Amino acid sequence: MIKRRLYNRDFAKQRGREKRLDAELNAYKHGEPVPSVPPLFSHDATLQSYFSHAWQNVTQCEINRHIGVAHTPEGTDLIAKIRSFKQCHFPS
Repeated sequence: MIKRRLYNRDFAKQRGREKRLDAELNAYKHGEPVPSVPPLFSHDATLQSYFSHAWQNVTQCEINRHIGVAHTPEGTDLIAKIRSFKQCHFPS
């Protein structure tokens, strides 16, 4: 398997998502507040923008799965799985 080289923008996006999920996990386990603004990643405005965009686009569903509180439907009922998917990705 050949590893693909990450471009700077892809690395910034990946790190933004990872840092947000880590911050949410620390908030869940230790009660530390999650910063309302993303931390400084780069002095380059473009890379910081990619990082910030990824930080802010982490969904609550992804956070719940990362910290281990996500409810995964059990069984083979397709309707229940669709409803769970809709609740997770399209909250009312």
